[in-house]
Amino acid sequence: MQHYPSSIASSVPPYAVALAGRALTAGKIVIYAGAGISVSQPTGLPTGATLAAAVHAQLKGAFPVLAAIDQGDLVAVADAVAALPGGEEALRQALLRAASFKTAKPGYAHRTLAYLMLEGAIDVLTTNWDTCIERGSGEEQLPTVTNVRDLVGVTPPWVLKIHGCASRPDSLLVTSSELDKPPTWVDDQTRARLGSAVVIFIGIGDIADYVRRRIEEAVADIGPVENIRVVAPGLDTRWEDSRWSDVISDLQQDHKISATADLFMEQFAAAYIMARLDEHLGGLSADRVLVSDLEGARQGLFESDALTVLQWARGVDINPRVGEAVLKSPELGKVLVALGRLAGSSARLRHDHVFDTDQGPIEVLVTTQTASPRRLVEAAENRLLEHAYRGEPQPLFVVSGGVGMIPKPADLPRSIVGDSNETDIVDGPLALIPEIRHADEVIAS
Repeated sequence: MQHYPSSIASSVPPYAVALAGRALTAGKIVIYAGAGISVSQPTGLPTGATLAAAVHAQLKGAFPVLAAIDQGDLVAVADAVAALPGGEEALRQALLRAASFKTAKPGYAHRTLAYLMLEGAIDVLTTNWDTCIERGSGEEQLPTVTNVRDLVGVTPPWVLKIHGCASRPDSLLVTSSELDKPPTWVDDQTRARLGSAVVIFIGIGDIADYVRRRIEEAVADIGPVENIRVVAPGLDTRWEDSRWSDVISDLQQDHKISATADLFMEQFAAAYIMARLDEHLGGLSADRVLVSDLEGARQGLFESDALTVLQWARGVDINPRVGEAVLKSPELGKVLVALGRLAGSSARLRHDHVFDTDQGPIEVLVTTQTASPRRLVEAAENRLLEHAYRGEPQPLFVVSGGVGMIPKPADLPRSIVGDSNETDIVDGPLALIPEIRHADEVIAS
């Protein structure tokens, strides 16, 4: 079933608030993700048993030994094929043909995981082979680690693929010998990330045989059981019947979170966004006017769902850094105060990062890196061209950051004659000059 999110203004459960607080004050949260996050729509990847049946059907004609193998047991099918001459290569090819691991559409949980990683709020480990998490972050790139060489070539945050990745078939762990003895770097990196962290298992409603050893090792690496959360539908009513009760028999009741992976990630992200914006409110507590302005902007922003706001936050920064929180930046806090000063609580975020307000459309831009104000002007010019191309009204741009004064636009737009043959010009250049106000100017007015 596909997940349909609610607004941030909807109730956020206490467990999400508590976890968001841990993410802000006690270091990163580690998400340990299993196949369940990729089964729901729109991703629709198979379970282990379904994948095993598909591989079995592909190879049973070529490998008669499979006739005696349980077609629903992925490891047994893999062991039988890999034991034959040339079987390992045939097995990996069949696995990649059996499901769209590299092209499946990322779902809500994948995309929320990706954007929270970009914000530096979480680490992610996964036993999944698909590439949905790293493809869920839009234009910003999330690296992955699938072998020891990657550890040298990438900078955190990155997705640790414990069982390998479909983009590198030779990294896939699927036979019993591979799963029993994974590469040393996998154990080392897993242990380094799990020790003393708060670890949340999602997408592992019941522990399949082929991941049980990894889960047991992870639980041992985490240490205190108080640092473990398990997320799956129906845990409150069927815990004793699940394999989780064997692995973590003494998990406290309020750490058993009965929710889908999509719903949990939405609620956690919503709580994280609230907590980040509360930090800005705390910094303004001595000025009631500024607090009122920011509260108005927050109210409007919270009419959107958590993923939309995360995407917006990363998109308003003209050059964000992977792993650094735009939501935490003073520049973002400042433009939200300015937005509230201009529009109160009337602002409603649209799909294209523009706010509809009772003062007309408004778009905000910030730079969290040291940059010239000209960069902000150029970003506004480019966004304005995009709006014009889609036939949308011209927004007011409110900007923050940059060293120096915002340059005033020329009376006429930049000439296109120098870049074109005059005989090819059918009409003159469009007068697309962005209207830009700096947040400091708005707040001081």
